[in-house]
Amino acid sequence: MNTYQFYKKEGTLFIFKNQPIFSSVLAILIFIAAGLAYKYNFPLLGLFLIVVVGLIIANFFAKKFVIDPQQQTITCKPSVFVSAKTYAFQDFINFEVLTTKYLGFIPMNVFLNIHFEVNGKEHKFMIGQALTHKSIQKMVNETEDIMGLNENLR
Repeated sequence: MNTYQFYKKEGTLFIFKNQPIFSSVLAILIFIAAGLAYKYNFPLLGLFLIVVVGLIIANFFAKKFVIDPQQQTITCKPSVFVSAKTYAFQDFINFEVLTTKYLGFIPMNVFLNIHFEVNGKEHKFMIGQALTHKSIQKMVNETEDIMGLNENLR
């Protein structure tokens, strides 16, 4: 049995572990900005920013990416406001790695997306993000392993 860095196993399901660092840092920075807004007599802006922090926290707990190898399905729930969608393994197209760079060459954030095609329409879901391509490659490898994508190559 494999142990995974980015997934936890619950029964036959593999659930992606949300990374709290990005959400936490963003929430803390916005919370500080809300405090400054209150301090400098902008209470509506401060209240708005507190609501934004609440939404960031709610989205962190609402986001789900679940792989069910037995049913050969993937369930994606990107946020509080979007309902969960389930895709079959055969609808899988590919993975996509996007990099945000600072000054044109220093990677600041790397995203891993998964693409599905259902009834001729392409659907995309962000699995996770990291600071390095190495971490994203580990996410891809673990996801491929759970989905059994490399078994056909052996």
